[in-house]
Amino acid sequence: MRLLFISRGIGSLANLNPNMITALRRLERELPSFQLVSLPTFDKKQLDRVVRRQRPDIALVMRGFAVPSSLIHYLREKRIPVGVWLADDPYHLTDSFHIVRPYHFAITQEASCAPVYRSRGKPCYFLPLGVNPSIYRPMTVEKKYESDICLIANAFPARIQIVDQLAPYLKTKRLVLIGKWWDRLRNYGSLQRFVQHTEVPPAEVVRYYNGAKIVLNIHRSCNDIKKNPKNIPAYSPNNRTFDIAACRSFQLVSHRRDLNQFYHVGSDIISYHTPVDLVKKLDFYLDHPEKRRVMAERAFRHTLREHTYDVRVRRLYRILHHYLTTYKRKPKRRVKYRLKKKRKK
Repeated sequence: MRLLFISRGIGSLANLNPNMITALRRLERELPSFQLVSLPTFDKKQLDRVVRRQRPDIALVMRGFAVPSSLIHYLREKRIPVGVWLADDPYHLTDSFHIVRPYHFAITQEASCAPVYRSRGKPCYFLPLGVNPSIYRPMTVEKKYESDICLIANAFPARIQIVDQLAPYLKTKRLVLIGKWWDRLRNYGSLQRFVQHTEVPPAEVVRYYNGAKIVLNIHRSCNDIKKNPKNIPAYSPNNRTFDIAACRSFQLVSHRRDLNQFYHVGSDIISYHTPVDLVKKLDFYLDHPEKRRVMAERAFRHTLREHTYDVRVRRLYRILHHYLTTYKRKPKRRVKYRLKKKRKK
């Protein structure tokens, strides 16, 4: 299988594109039947040269933001099946429905959304994000990175609500609060001294995770930016869950339905359901460092075994092979998708 991986697009703190390319290169060395063809630019002439010289069997676009429709149309005309791996479901579903339209198939990082795309006639597979353990890893850090409780995330409504409710408790602890928009807190005045307003790169995030007694992982609510009008729920844990665990750091994570499919909740990882529940667990685990250490070690080993990008790309290979086999079985038809012509003014 020759995979054309189109990676250019909107960057992210999760480093999705470089993490995927690195893992795919390793897969290429492991599997003689697999060859990676990378396209880091949206230049159509370069795409044409790549297609003519390397003849990819299938193409995959990461996320799909800002990819010119002309590139997707070109691949369809060449009868190369092309898919998109979506990484922002269900929060951007209205955008995602538009993004997936020209693609043959989609992959989503959110389990609840795969049947939604299928119900709209788009073949879709579920594949969660993962972690790069060469970036997120255990390390010894300087004292300035140490804290009782650490939360590194932008201040979306669900997070603001929890932090506001816990403000009287949090202000008595060594708190690290990093991300955008935390000045929207009602109790900002009492927590201001703990806040860093800028996003920090992964190399710094990993230090704060390693320096924290407890890393707090609060999931977003499913329609917090009003782009999920049918309120499709979020069942899958965010990739921050894997990042924290890969640092061998103890985390308290807001519960999601499918968390147990990734970790043994109560043994590898601890989740909470309400603010009252969260405070009780924060108090308990701050007072029991050995329990934190044992659970963090279990989650760490589980993560390296099952949730790295190397593991994910092996599953991706099976997904692409399945789709490619299915696609080849179907009789070839003329391409139905066409670019919309601009109307002359």
